[in-house]
Amino acid sequence: MKGIVLTAFGDPAKVLELRTLPDPTPPGPGEVVVRVTRRSIHPGNLAMVRGRFNIPLPADGFVVPGGDGVGVVEAVGEAVGPAQDVKPGARVIFYPSPGAWAERLKTRVELVTPIPDDLSDAIAAQLLPNTVIALMLLRAAKQAVPDAGCETPILLTAAGSSVARILAVAARRRGLKVVSAVRSRNGANALSERFPDLTVVSTADTDWADQVRRAAGGRPLQVVMDPIGGAMVSDLVRLLGDGGALLFYGGLVPEPIALPSVQLAHHEIMFKGVSSSRWLQTTSAEQRREDVAEAIEIGRAAPEQFELEADYDLSRFIEAITHIERADRSGAVLISSDS
Repeated sequence: MKGIVLTAFGDPAKVLELRTLPDPTPPGPGEVVVRVTRRSIHPGNLAMVRGRFNIPLPADGFVVPGGDGVGVVEAVGEAVGPAQDVKPGARVIFYPSPGAWAERLKTRVELVTPIPDDLSDAIAAQLLPNTVIALMLLRAAKQAVPDAGCETPILLTAAGSSVARILAVAARRRGLKVVSAVRSRNGANALSERFPDLTVVSTADTDWADQVRRAAGGRPLQVVMDPIGGAMVSDLVRLLGDGGALLFYGGLVPEPIALPSVQLAHHEIMFKGVSSSRWLQTTSAEQRREDVAEAIEIGRAAPEQFELEADYDLSRFIEAITHIERADRSGAVLISSDS
């Protein structure tokens, strides 16, 4: 089979290569082999490739990146019963299952979920981990501030991203209020077209912070969700009231956060990181099943939020990576394989 392998950390265009790899060995008890048809590229994938997560390479010197996607079950091992509805020929989504940037992978059956026929591969490939991190953020917000989003809206930055759009949908399903912030006026107009009833502000406007305050009815914010970091954090902290929380889930800007610590101490503001990579360790099996079920529901109910901008063959992965880092990108970029 073909697979994209990482041999050293650095520029993805230089350290990733397409290789011929051995097919997975037959599945053992509780395991399945999946032929991967589509996988979405996430900024977190490229952060890992660049070495920003401080994860060492395995002893054999290379790793196949990726942890989620959609595919077809090719083989199941012992102890995979009918009750799990996972059998050869079933279309499934999977997460987290390392090795998704190869044509086949072997994973545990509890990490695989059958999907309905009316859910396309293009949407299914985008569901996880984007929905997982969105639901984890909503749980973290409730834990930090139990009434977050009830009266005072939650502020979402980088709100045109896939995660933030799913967050807006999931918050609305719960009756929670959100305000979305994007970098440009064009981005704000595009997001407003997607969500006509959503308050959207552009941080390019000099009075964007005042717009957020007005949207909150003049009240200090309780929760901000931010995947960017960097210099903007000091502006976000000023919007938070006593006991507020700033939830980080990306760190897309490599620059360090700089702000007077007295603001945090005086207002008892909490910083908390939320990562979908911790989902298996921090979430119960029952909650994980509920998260995946809600992801599928959102995919079926709001397909317009899963825009596909480009779909590249596995052999063209460098073009796909270049595409996902375009500043003007507005939809998902997939890597496909059909062998």
